[in-house]
Amino acid sequence: MVLFLKNKIVVVAVLLATVLLLAQCSNNEKQAGEKAVTAEASCEKKPLNPNGDSELALLMRNMMSSSQSLKEKIKQGNLPETFPEEFLKIHTALPTDSETKKESFEGFANSYISNLQALYHSPKEDLSKNYNAVISACASCHSEHCPGPLGAINKLKI
Repeated sequence: MVLFLKNKIVVVAVLLATVLLLAQCSNNEKQAGEKAVTAEASCEKKPLNPNGDSELALLMRNMMSSSQSLKEKIKQGNLPETFPEEFLKIHTALPTDSETKKESFEGFANSYISNLQALYHSPKEDLSKNYNAVISACASCHSEHCPGPLGAINKLKI
C-alpha cells in the first residue's frame, strides 16, 4: 500500500510539474510575442533622423528606392515606366536642417531632374549611360550638401 501511495504522489508531482512548466512556457511565449509587437511598433514610429524625418529626407529615400528598382529593370533591358512627378518636389521639399540647401542646391536639383527626364525618354541602348548620369547627379549633390549617403548612392551605378 505504501509503495502504491508513493507512486501516486510521484505521478501527481510529475503531472503538476509538467502543467506548471507548460503554463510558464505559454506565458513566456505570450510575453515574447507582446514584446515583439511592441518593439515592432516602436521601430515603425522611430524616424531615421533623431530630429525627425523632413520632407526632403523622405523624398530622397523614395528616390533611392526608385533608383534601386530602376537599376534592376535596366539591367534586365526594360524601359522605365511613368516619370515620377513627385520627384519634382525636390525644389520645394523642406530639409531636416535649413543649412542643407546651400545656393548650389538648385543647380544640382535641376541637373538631377534633367538627367532623370532624359532617362525616361531614353532609347534602350542609352539606358545604362543615362541611368548612371542620374546617379552621378545624386553623388555630385551629396558630395557638397550631405555626404552621408554617398556610399549607398555610388553602389547604385550600373
